[in-house]
Amino acid sequence: MEEPVFDPRELTLEDEFVFACHPGVPCFNKCCYDVHLVLSPYDFLRLRQALGLSPEEFLERYGEAYIGEVTQLPVVSVYMQSHDFACPFLTPEGCRVYAHRPSACRTYPLARFLREDRESGRPREVYRIIRETHCKGHYERRPITVRDYIEEQGLGPYLRFNDLFGEVVARRQAHAETPLTGDQLDLIFLALYDLPNFREEIRRGHLAVDLPGAVEELPEEALLEAGIRFVLKEVLTFD
Repeated sequence: MEEPVFDPRELTLEDEFVFACHPGVPCFNKCCYDVHLVLSPYDFLRLRQALGLSPEEFLERYGEAYIGEVTQLPVVSVYMQSHDFACPFLTPEGCRVYAHRPSACRTYPLARFLREDRESGRPREVYRIIRETHCKGHYERRPITVRDYIEEQGLGPYLRFNDLFGEVVARRQAHAETPLTGDQLDLIFLALYDLPNFREEIRRGHLAVDLPGAVEELPEEALLEAGIRFVLKEVLTFD
């Protein structure tokens, strides 16, 4: 797998870059091979919904769950196909889950970072361009601002959920020296990835979770947000 190279220039939302990806580009779909595709909780939710699968069915067919070396948290990733190392969702016509593709696929060729603003102390978005030799989209001569690209790629809800999940990662890394128990890891996976069983545990009264409505009627997106906040408030406690 080719190692990406980052342009040194940092881009704001208003900066322009040149890029386009479409079936007429010679490298179309080549970026869908031999990828270590890690799914955020929201990525996982959207793909499950698109495919009509339970968490167990998705993992059985397309991926695996494990403890990440960097995050020390439960992680879900997608298996590439063994015969050609292609993404399992790739077809000759293109991505069959394109409308629900993961955030990493949507953001490319940009990489997004959050930096603390020195004046306000609040996080601010910074973007850098990823360069890979196989990608010809950089030569398409279509200028577009970062802000417009984010809107075009439908990244809004992905970024919101990923930033919220980033708080979980940051909390864990701030206490990386403290091992998590098996019960903590199970609860984290339940609340972030196994939403059907998370809903059932709440319904049975086994978990006390702040919810914006009745658990039976709550959309999975709202349940995921409640799950992330539950992990931050009740699970990742290091007092």
